[in-house]
Amino acid sequence: MLRDRRKARLIAERDESAFVIVDFQEKLIPHIPNADSIRKNLCRVARCAGILRIPLLVTEQYPRGLGHTDSEIDSYIGEVHRIEKIAFSCFGEPKFLGRLKGMNVQTLLLGGIETHICIAQTALHALLAGYQVHILVDAVGSREPAATKTALNRIKEAGGIVSTTEMALYELMGKAGTPEFKEIQSILAE
Repeated sequence: MLRDRRKARLIAERDESAFVIVDFQEKLIPHIPNADSIRKNLCRVARCAGILRIPLLVTEQYPRGLGHTDSEIDSYIGEVHRIEKIAFSCFGEPKFLGRLKGMNVQTLLLGGIETHICIAQTALHALLAGYQVHILVDAVGSREPAATKTALNRIKEAGGIVSTTEMALYELMGKAGTPEFKEIQSILAE
């Protein structure tokens, strides 16, 4: 039944969505060609999640070896607990599943690195579990651009939705004229 609802629901609803920042870590970042753009958009996600009161999950792949979440993004995350993992898919980490289970979430909006490994595996497992998945294409990357393109095609063919950070934020807001609209609009204009 969840799978049928997922197919019918193409719009991310604020009260059923969560942002997931996957593995944007210190030692991986220098190898990602579009890292500055990804950082900018993940900072937007982190800031706007709080404004919209949308849950934010943050993962770190083997932080002892790959370092921690980027310090600029970290400054906007606040009290959000980072979830350590060694599985490439977030769905392979029991702590991630436990946090997700405690939320009323049907849609996951994913950003981070690397698109063809942790993002793709997380997206595919989320789709198999019945979640709607939106990939924020301007907030993901891999060492090789072709790997990102291939992963995005695979996720889209599996039923994931390819979106942008701004597109997703406006979709989640739903309308103009609210205090949060003005606040988010100013963040997007930076």
